[in-house]
Amino acid sequence: MVLKNIVYRDCHILYLLFLYLQRLEIKLRTTARSDSGTVKEVVVINFHTYNSKRRLVQILSTVLTIILPFFNILRLDIPTLRFYFFNSVLWVDEFYLLFLVVMLVLFIVIIFSMMYGRIWCGWMCPQTVLSELVHWFEKKTKRWFKVPKTGGTMIRRVAAYMTLSLGVTAISFLISLNLTAYFIDPYVLISDLLHGSLGIVTAGILIGLTALMFVDILVWREKFCTNACPYGMMQMVFTDSKTQVVRYQTERSEECIECKACVRDCMMGIDIRKSAYQTECIHCGVCVDSCETILGRLKTPLPTLISFSWGEKNKQDTWYEKLGFVDAKRWIIVGVVVVYTVVLFSVIHFRQPLSLTASGDRSTLYRKAENGKIMNDYIVKISNRSMDDGVFKLGCGDVKLTHDNCILQLDENPIQLHSREVKTFKLTIATDGTDFHPGPNRLFLEAVNLNNNEIKTQAEIVFFMPEPEVKTVN
Repeated sequence: MVLKNIVYRDCHILYLLFLYLQRLEIKLRTTARSDSGTVKEVVVINFHTYNSKRRLVQILSTVLTIILPFFNILRLDIPTLRFYFFNSVLWVDEFYLLFLVVMLVLFIVIIFSMMYGRIWCGWMCPQTVLSELVHWFEKKTKRWFKVPKTGGTMIRRVAAYMTLSLGVTAISFLISLNLTAYFIDPYVLISDLLHGSLGIVTAGILIGLTALMFVDILVWREKFCTNACPYGMMQMVFTDSKTQVVRYQTERSEECIECKACVRDCMMGIDIRKSAYQTECIHCGVCVDSCETILGRLKTPLPTLISFSWGEKNKQDTWYEKLGFVDAKRWIIVGVVVVYTVVLFSVIHFRQPLSLTASGDRSTLYRKAENGKIMNDYIVKISNRSMDDGVFKLGCGDVKLTHDNCILQLDENPIQLHSREVKTFKLTIATDGTDFHPGPNRLFLEAVNLNNNEIKTQAEIVFFMPEPEVKTVN
């Protein structure tokens, strides 16, 4: 009950925000001189249309995609084999947490697809953003070089295409740089690029990605969405009869004036009037705006024949139904994922930010010093997994051992570790044999953060003690 109230409250807040944006009309006014010489105001952004709302979402999602690796919100650092998730570090030996994070992303994709269909493709997908950007830039280049729709001189067409190609090359390189930053430290990557010290592998990856993105956004564009996109095909598996669709209201088909504005403006080149379940539809809402614009001029009783709806149900009575919670199944699934998310973040946040491993050097089982103490050698690896620097003290964690019968010999102790730093070193433990028995003895090696005693960890080690020497009497 408590969980449902939390979800209910959060969804209500989102709905109020949605209503605010829907009623808000942001008008950035500029002056434009018409052919007759009169100066008029032009509305640049108007949030009464789906297209303007979609532009805002695309801008925000693009900015988010660019900044994610710089703030370690979501990044897999291949050189160090570390995964960054909301500024927390998951190491390669914490693969189970990485698996749980991937599962969370998959659950979100499934829920989003089941409730809202392909709205990701039309509103946030980088492929759609880039396709529309290149279409816009292509029109600009033709206008700059005064290339007509048909005919025109070859020189003008070649100049426009060369300008378009140069612009696409620059965009492709920036995209490749951003993609690479998800797998290599972005600050190191940019520094190496500016100083001309990129490695051969990194430079090869950048060149290859740039070439691939160039072909994608200059040649493939929407063809990739309709023929090759795995996410678009996967979404069709998770949709049901109540998934959001862009629906042509067939019950009002006699009001259609056959202007075909919805067909002309559709970036995917489909006729939404044929079916609401066409796989090519990306739910961008452009056809809704086109129909509303035409019928608005005719002042019809209802403003549009095309609208977003949850399956065939065109009416939503309550605020949560308008957000997509049209049945109990969606409430249950979202509630389960919310609980899963809270548990996952708690596990990641409260896990031990310090790792310590030790393995015995068994090239020799033990060594005996001149003072009679028995020594065992170990290879120790300590890593600071937190985002803060720390100073760590090593010691024997077994309470029955005293300082005299468990002496640690190493180059430095305490050990200073920077954030995400790993150190491997040789450690020798010496003892006089008190409280030890012949053969293997299990001990605990402990590391404690001197700045915060709550941050500590232990590693089990085996100390080999030889049989006591038997003194012979002559």
